[in-house]
Amino acid sequence: MSTGAREVWIDERQRALPARPWRKIHLDFQMDAAVGEVGARFDPDAFAATLQAAHVDAVVLCAKNTYGYAFFPSEAGPVHPGLVAPNLVGRQAAAARAAGIKAYAYLSIGWDEYAAERHPEWLAFKRDRTSYLPQLGESPMWSALCMSHPAVAERAMAQTSELLRHAEVDGVWFDMVYPIAGECFCWRCLEQLRDAGLDPLDEAVQRQHKSELHASLLRRLAAHVRGIDPALQVEYNTLAVLGVGDRLDAVDNIDIEALPTGGWGYGYFPLHARYARTLGRSVYGMSGRFHTAWGDYGGLKHPTQLRTELAGIVGQAVRCDIGDQPLPTAGLDAATYATIGEAYAEIERLEPWLEGAVPATEAAIVVDGPPLAHLADLGGTEFPAAHAAAIGGLAKLMAECQLQFDVVDVAQAFERYRLVVLPDSLEVDEALAARLTAYLADGGAVIASHRALRASGTDELWPAALRGAYRGASPFQPAFTRLDGDFATELPRYADYDFALYGEADRWEVAAADDVVVLGRLGEARFQRWQEGWQSAPPQDRTRFATIVQAGGLGAFCFPIGASYFDHSYWIYRELFRRMVARLLPQQLVQVSAPQSAEVTVTHQAATAQRGERWIVHVVNYSPLRRGRGGIEYVEDPIPLHDVGIALAIDGPIERVYDARTDAALALSYEAGRWYARVARVPIAATVVFEAPRQ
Repeated sequence: MSTGAREVWIDERQRALPARPWRKIHLDFQMDAAVGEVGARFDPDAFAATLQAAHVDAVVLCAKNTYGYAFFPSEAGPVHPGLVAPNLVGRQAAAARAAGIKAYAYLSIGWDEYAAERHPEWLAFKRDRTSYLPQLGESPMWSALCMSHPAVAERAMAQTSELLRHAEVDGVWFDMVYPIAGECFCWRCLEQLRDAGLDPLDEAVQRQHKSELHASLLRRLAAHVRGIDPALQVEYNTLAVLGVGDRLDAVDNIDIEALPTGGWGYGYFPLHARYARTLGRSVYGMSGRFHTAWGDYGGLKHPTQLRTELAGIVGQAVRCDIGDQPLPTAGLDAATYATIGEAYAEIERLEPWLEGAVPATEAAIVVDGPPLAHLADLGGTEFPAAHAAAIGGLAKLMAECQLQFDVVDVAQAFERYRLVVLPDSLEVDEALAARLTAYLADGGAVIASHRALRASGTDELWPAALRGAYRGASPFQPAFTRLDGDFATELPRYADYDFALYGEADRWEVAAADDVVVLGRLGEARFQRWQEGWQSAPPQDRTRFATIVQAGGLGAFCFPIGASYFDHSYWIYRELFRRMVARLLPQQLVQVSAPQSAEVTVTHQAATAQRGERWIVHVVNYSPLRRGRGGIEYVEDPIPLHDVGIALAIDGPIERVYDARTDAALALSYEAGRWYARVARVPIAATVVFEAPRQ
């Protein structure tokens, strides 16, 4: 069933956003009191010249670090005892702005080691009533302060006022304005919840309370900064989290901290960028120059790796931010900025095809979860979304199938997309089921699996189109699926093969109907495991239950296909998903003959008086080196792609096609609703522009 009646979604709000720099540096300066000679080699002329030579057009300067020390005159909190360059941040800002480089000031709020040691009454507490202070002899890792204590906000605002008296900056960048783990059991939080008649031990109650404290603090800080100077930009670290839509009035920009080699991995940024860019704010993707993570002195990323990461950032219609930490003397390292300069020179040259370009999307993953939850599990103190594997697996599937998609929460208008994909863990309540049913009736397409097909809290299947019934979970792990119908015909080699379903699987009984097509049948084991053995049991004949069904515009899987792919990367899951997409969305926006390791995204620029509209296909050649178990993924030696074909399904004329990175003109042809081009070689990335004639 085609959903081609819906147009590709282009969010025009993004074109109206204020102009922002494209090439930002985040200059970290995390040093404890034992470090001396701080700022001893700061030379304002050399500082500005180094940034300019590296094609940097914005810099975030550390005004107050996570140890609690300021680098400007402050009475509200301590100045770093080793600072020998008076008002270092003020002088850095003046030098940068004189060179035409935007300057923003960083202040850490919820992580302040100095305050945590001296004000235990400000600390956040865990359920076991211990704090996040490190044990003696241990290194600190976010000795969290609780936002319920009035002094935390008052001190932050006092230091912000002092900073803005001593430094002329373009904005303030607040860090750690975030409730650690989404809960706190200090006496203030307990008292506030009990006074409201709420159970402070209830996880959902705790998270809602911390979300309210977070929203209140964001608004207070924003109002304070804007009260001093309404022109100042106000931003906070990584607000690409669930439930922030009600506090965007306090946010001018969203930076997504996501150092791929520093614990975030290469899946975190694109997932959160696809969510953040739907919120109506400018977005930055923050990587780092480090081989590993923040503060990695001596660790310098390979230039090819950094260029690959930046190509992936701008391909999401997001701006670039690179983290650096100079030596305490505050001089900027020549090798570091030569590496950054090589990458930023490439971005600067591409800016005519980046400015005003917004994502062109045809699909969306619909998400829901606890407030302030990340979409991916960072494995640290920040609480993850309960469905991180389900969402992450779907995002991986959709990217590898070259679908152009956003991530939206249930409150947003998912009806604008051609295809909606539901994570297995999504709770489909009565209101959401009604919206999805109306969307399907209006020609939309839905892919859903496992629990997302059952009405929340029940064993009833909400899609009436399935004409079936849930008969409980299969007791076998793994269960199996055998291809049926068209899938068996299209893949004859595997028609009689039982593919393992490594996670859970449901038993569905589906009634025969003209508009219901069974594409897979459930197989179950002869017994749960080999008796007294370690191997799984072999399959027996398939059951009467369905595993894969298409019912009109609905594609349904009886198993959690997203989480299963995330956990097991089994190729058959991707093949089944890809074939279901082809049945529901036969005319994808773009198809590229690149390997699954390549990332393919599409952006759109509106026509101007000088040229026609542009459709821009970004092909990023992620070609990772093999790594040891648990090792960091590196992309410093990509294998060039050759003879890469691109098919773009858009209406309207195209006058020419070319690669903006090389200025190479490409041959252009048209057939059956698709424009075709071919790129001879993609070493790191290609930015292929399909340009319409000027009207």
